[in-house]
Amino acid sequence: MIHLRLKCVFAVLALAAGLAACGGRAYLYEPVDSGTFLARAERESDGPIHIATAVPGREETRRIFGIDLYDQGIQPVWLQIENAGETLARYAPVSTDPEYFSPLEVSYINRRGYSDEARKAMDKRFYNLAMPRYINPGETRSGFVFTHADTGAKGFNVDVHGGGESRSFTFLLRVPGFEPDYARLNLRELYADDVPDYERDALRQAISDLPCCSGDRQGEETGEPVNIVLVGHGEELLRALLRSGWRETSIEEAKQQTPQFLYGREQDAIFRYETVGGDGFYELRFWKAPFRSEGDEVYVGQARHFFRWIGPVTRMDADVDNARNFATQKLLYGQTLKANAWVAGKEVVPVTSFWNKLVDTPYFTDGHRVVLWLSAEPVSLFDIEVNVWDSPPRWMKQ
Repeated sequence: MIHLRLKCVFAVLALAAGLAACGGRAYLYEPVDSGTFLARAERESDGPIHIATAVPGREETRRIFGIDLYDQGIQPVWLQIENAGETLARYAPVSTDPEYFSPLEVSYINRRGYSDEARKAMDKRFYNLAMPRYINPGETRSGFVFTHADTGAKGFNVDVHGGGESRSFTFLLRVPGFEPDYARLNLRELYADDVPDYERDALRQAISDLPCCSGDRQGEETGEPVNIVLVGHGEELLRALLRSGWRETSIEEAKQQTPQFLYGREQDAIFRYETVGGDGFYELRFWKAPFRSEGDEVYVGQARHFFRWIGPVTRMDADVDNARNFATQKLLYGQTLKANAWVAGKEVVPVTSFWNKLVDTPYFTDGHRVVLWLSAEPVSLFDIEVNVWDSPPRWMKQ
């Protein structure tokens, strides 16, 4: 009798499994060229290696893969690599995203609700559309790399190795459907063409003469310290920031922030770096300066750090020097620095003032400003030019 009952139970389970296999949604998708993203492809070449790349937007991605990957924080990057050389070429996906998603990983996390046949079709679809790692001599191969989503500009590298050489390509692509906060301005025409153009020594003095802090609409210096200066062309600066992990802020996001003022206007751009776990973030705010340096643009800014305080409320880290130092290190290890220098600020708020006046003094600082000359192309840490201006802050000496 017990054996009979067990047989009945197994039969019911087998029937349920069979019904589950028959049930579920079908997996539907459209051809890769169903969108317009291929027409937006950018190209670069180095010797026998020729690269084309493009990033489909949210709707284009949904059509190609049948799933809203953006909603899951996943963004496919399309690559095409032509190997016109005579040796095998190898593409390194970690150069595009150090923590990229494998194709079957993306398929697996989306399996729920689909029939068995649909899941098989999904696995096959993602696997077949993934960018191959090896490109034979005289061969052209293409596919997708599944990266973490960047809603604004997408900055990434493509490293190809072969024939005893390594070639690195850097791309900056605009993702459809996102408008950064600085798009509201015409930064190229913000000032007249005859703004001063300073050589290094004159630049040092101009940075030393900057106000200690940002201000309010009336120009009163009531904000946070001006502690970071970037030098370079606009496109180079953007590539460097993105490659170091900083993300753009949308116009909508920027409107929700309390503005800081310098040069009679609120900040031109805001960039953020989210900390692991989402419990805080570092923030960079920049103003284009009314002067240049040896033909390069100069952006004056402030680095700040916010951490979670109570519930969703964040609080600014009083140690603003930590935010400045963190931003410097991120740009350094992002291999974006051509040169750097330190300038001692005029105003110093010692840490003792913070301990003594916990409510009245919102921050403390050594007053130093770091000046960073950025490069769009990777620069080795051993090739950075160090300009000896003012003595660096104490943390650099220890």
